[in-house]
Amino acid sequence: MANLPHLEIRKRIVLLFFILFIIFLILAFRLSWIQLINSSHYQEKAIEQRRMQVKVEPKRGIIYDRNGNKLAVSASSETVVAIPPEIDMPEETARKLADVLEMDYNLILERLTRDARAVYVKRKLNEEMAAKVRELNLKGITFTEESKRFYPNDNLASHVLGFAGIDSQGLDGLELAYDRYLRGNPGKIEIERDASGRLLPYASEDYIAPQDGYDIYLTIDEVIQYIVERELDRAQMEFSISGGTVIVMEPETGHILAMANRPDYNPNNFADYSQKEWRNRGISDGFEPGSTFKIMTTAAALESGVVNENDVFVDPGYIKVSGEQISCWKAGGHGRQTFAEVVQNSCNPGFVQVGMRLGKEEFYNYIAAFGFGKTTEIRLPGEARGILSDYSRIGPVELATMAFGHGINVTPIQLTAAVAAVANDGLLMRPGLVKEIRSPDGELIEEINPLSIRKVISSETALRTTKLLERVVSDGTGESAYIEGYRVGGKTGTAKHYSAEVYDSSFIGILPVDDPKLVITVVLYDVTGPTYYGSQTAAPIFRNIALDVLRYLEIPPETGYILNEDEPVEYIKIPDVQGLNTYEAEEKLRKSNFDVKLIGKNEKILKQVPLPGAEVLSGTTILLFTEDETELEAAYYIVVPNLIGMNRIEVHDIISELGFSVSFHGEGRVAKQSIQPGERIPGGSKIEVYLQ
Repeated sequence: MANLPHLEIRKRIVLLFFILFIIFLILAFRLSWIQLINSSHYQEKAIEQRRMQVKVEPKRGIIYDRNGNKLAVSASSETVVAIPPEIDMPEETARKLADVLEMDYNLILERLTRDARAVYVKRKLNEEMAAKVRELNLKGITFTEESKRFYPNDNLASHVLGFAGIDSQGLDGLELAYDRYLRGNPGKIEIERDASGRLLPYASEDYIAPQDGYDIYLTIDEVIQYIVERELDRAQMEFSISGGTVIVMEPETGHILAMANRPDYNPNNFADYSQKEWRNRGISDGFEPGSTFKIMTTAAALESGVVNENDVFVDPGYIKVSGEQISCWKAGGHGRQTFAEVVQNSCNPGFVQVGMRLGKEEFYNYIAAFGFGKTTEIRLPGEARGILSDYSRIGPVELATMAFGHGINVTPIQLTAAVAAVANDGLLMRPGLVKEIRSPDGELIEEINPLSIRKVISSETALRTTKLLERVVSDGTGESAYIEGYRVGGKTGTAKHYSAEVYDSSFIGILPVDDPKLVITVVLYDVTGPTYYGSQTAAPIFRNIALDVLRYLEIPPETGYILNEDEPVEYIKIPDVQGLNTYEAEEKLRKSNFDVKLIGKNEKILKQVPLPGAEVLSGTTILLFTEDETELEAAYYIVVPNLIGMNRIEVHDIISELGFSVSFHGEGRVAKQSIQPGERIPGGSKIEVYLQ
């Protein structure tokens, strides 16, 4: 039976009705879902579409010096904001703004025509420029207030403070290191607008206030910082240098009172300077310390007992180590001298001998204990570790040169902290720049107390070392650092670059020696020209800084003190202790007012240096060997003096004092000697001398 037309139409109507019914159910369900079940979600989205959030920047915390003087502040500044939906003539608006804001027209036009509710045109304007924009009275152009970082003293302490970027984020120095404390938390303003971005009349406006950043109080003293920077500027004018660093530290606390470098920069306009000028060379650049490092050699040698102030050394002008000849800075050398005079005269061959006595392992351990080869953790970005050779690569020559400060690379802050440990009874402190952190209303958030790292040397050794350093300033290479009425100890340093006639010159001083309050380091980089020694360049700068700082801190001069009053010299004949056990030998020598160094692990004394019967200074160290081992004895080999031109009596006196024996041939004065000056040979060795 064929389908009738009206039945086919009815089927189609039913199917269409069924489809429409399903669609209706879906729409009803969707409407119920939107209006009833999930209405709150869509209500929030609707509110979000008509509400615009404007970020309210917090004020960055203030940085104060130790006395409450402001070094970095945040001032309010205005930012030009465009509301693109409200701008009717963007080309004309862009042209007018470009003239006032001194910006590229195309850049402004691109910002004015963005598909955005609001866009920054130019941020953090000065007052004059903001006033000119206001005078234009442009539709769709408004302002928002932001915080702008300002450094009231311009370049002062720039490398310590660092700088903050356009978004008030710390980018360098303390601004970066303490950014999480200084930056605060932003607030916001919520404003209702229509679909075109226009402000709704009588619309609600919500304001959430920002939380301003914490303030930090430094150990830096603004006045001392000024003194330091003034003297660095003078140094740049007076000497041919690429730059310099000065650090002033309190040895008892590790607090940095001043830290400055040249060249420097103005953090208010940091983008106008090269990144090289942002670099804080006091913590990030290493240099070869030269003779300033002899302070550590001296302290280590005294602490370990391998030398004492009255031990006698000779300097014929050079010393030979493993076939290499190491010269003294003084032509012809210093001749016979006690260890106290070795320090005073900054004698390289003398320090080579001391370094050999210490030995690689012990000396390396002391260097590490003083903090070299690792950061001081001063909490500034970019601190370097310096360069300390791998232990396995240190041979006799490397050990010899390290003893007088060559072949090692240190940062100024490392050197300052290490010498401050000597000034602080041997206790190494961590350098610090921040004393405390406070909220904007003055509530104490965190107090940063001085932190001791380790005891490197004993208080007695520290005192002996500082007294030797005092002689350097009163009678030695550091005389240009002397200050009338004050006990100053210090050491000069001059290190030549390997590639050219260029030097790094330095001086580091402790004052007053009897009660150290200050350690001051002066480093001048890449010194050229005829005046380059640390005694000629860095030491006078130290003196100028120290004199003004002493006056500022009201540290009075000492009266009634006789500087380095000469003590009576007493020569004593050395008794024979060979064959005795260690206890008997040490007791006998100490009763005779000698110092003793036992070498070896056995109980019986096989050899002593100097030899029995020699007349030496009271307090001289007598080396007692309990083992017959060449390698063990080699560390205590003695430098042969230059005997040419001496008579019999002079030869006998110096040879016996050093611990050699002598055989004379002929009469008159010495014309020839069997062992050449500068050679290191065992104590007790015989030297043949020929007189004519």
